[in-house]
Amino acid sequence: VLILLTVVSLFAQDLNLGIDFTGGVSWDVPATNGFSTDEAEQVLEDQGITTEGARLQERSSDSGDFVKVQVGDQTPEIATATRAALAEAAGVTVDEVNVNLVSSSWGRDVTEKAVRALIIFLLLVAIYISFRFEWRMALAAIIAMLHDVIISVGIYSMLQFIVTPSTVIAFLTILGYSLYDTIVVFDRVKENESRFG
Repeated sequence: VLILLTVVSLFAQDLNLGIDFTGGVSWDVPATNGFSTDEAEQVLEDQGITTEGARLQERSSDSGDFVKVQVGDQTPEIATATRAALAEAAGVTVDEVNVNLVSSSWGRDVTEKAVRALIIFLLLVAIYISFRFEWRMALAAIIAMLHDVIISVGIYSMLQFIVTPSTVIAFLTILGYSLYDTIVVFDRVKENESRFG
């Protein structure tokens, strides 16, 4: 049922990819003077940047509270002007507003390389398990691994959580633990076969 829900969700609304994959601009604005997401939204509108699809979040860190503003691709000139406008609205200097520009081509390139690396990894794992155990165990291990990752991806899709590089690392961690558990079980099965077979 969960896998079916995942497939439906991925086709219906896809994943909510962050700017690291789709490209865009983000600004981290200190909220020391009570700067809020509403004020940030107003600055975007004043700069002629559409707020549709924009992500505005109030966050906390060790260095203090800040408002994170993320929008789609913008020209460097607009990014610089918006940085100055956000600094003015927040009552801070321009240098205190961190800006991060990511091109959509870079994000697409990273995504393609990640998918390619994952496919190669799965093939190598399947070949290793086939030699170490047998091909049916390799198939079972890959299915179990995909099952765990697909459900995790489905939760992100259904709840529309933002997918960031940290999320991808979490998915790969789940994949690694799933594979580890399967190999441990298969190793014990092989050991018992040799002992009692």
